[in-house]
Amino acid sequence: MDAAVVAPVCTVCGSRPVLAYRQSLHGEVTCATHPVLAECMFCALTHADPAPRGWRPFAAGMMRCPTCLADAVETQQDARLHLPSVRRQMTDIGLELPDRVRVRIVSPEEAAATAGLVTTGVLLGLTEQTTGAAEGTRVTGISIVAGLPPTYFGRAVAHEIGHAWLALRGRAPVDDVIEEGLCELFAYAWLRRHGTPMALELRSRLSTNPDPVYGGGFRTVHQAVRRHGVATVLDRLLTTGGLR
Repeated sequence: MDAAVVAPVCTVCGSRPVLAYRQSLHGEVTCATHPVLAECMFCALTHADPAPRGWRPFAAGMMRCPTCLADAVETQQDARLHLPSVRRQMTDIGLELPDRVRVRIVSPEEAAATAGLVTTGVLLGLTEQTTGAAEGTRVTGISIVAGLPPTYFGRAVAHEIGHAWLALRGRAPVDDVIEEGLCELFAYAWLRRHGTPMALELRSRLSTNPDPVYGGGFRTVHQAVRRHGVATVLDRLLTTGGLR
């Protein structure tokens, strides 16, 4: 005898949705009849209350749901639990830093103060560099915003490792489109190793991002990799700073 499939209950009213419902990337559902007054910026869970119990703000008025809060990377100790596997997977992809670079967890406010004005998207991390006549470019560290779910954390670290890799190799791409596109490609490659709904959604967003620098850059670099292979593309970048 087949086991009956039990429908999930609505996170707002506690009833099983009768007709249409909204589903988060964690599989939690909300009846479609409820108004959307709050939405988790990470998993897209919705709520009918603008300030639901158990939810917490993230940055710029955006909210995080209890499920995304449960395993969020909030502290340096949390980061130490995840960083070894992210670094190992990036090495497996072929991106190993020649020098060890420290990854710090910082508040959204500290990251924003360091990065300055961010005109697109949500700031998740940044790579800090110094350049001198004698020592060349030195990466002083990677900062990742506190409060990210593990998938977002890994995606952010993978992207920033790309910036650090380019800097430590002593080659700056010809423009921001190529550099950000390459770093988004590294994030995409890391996400491919994770088959969760959240990882799949983030890969989709990378592919369809309308931003000309991040989305356009990713599509340009991805197309070059598909045509010539990643080893050839990276060699060209390190040799010429471009894709040709």
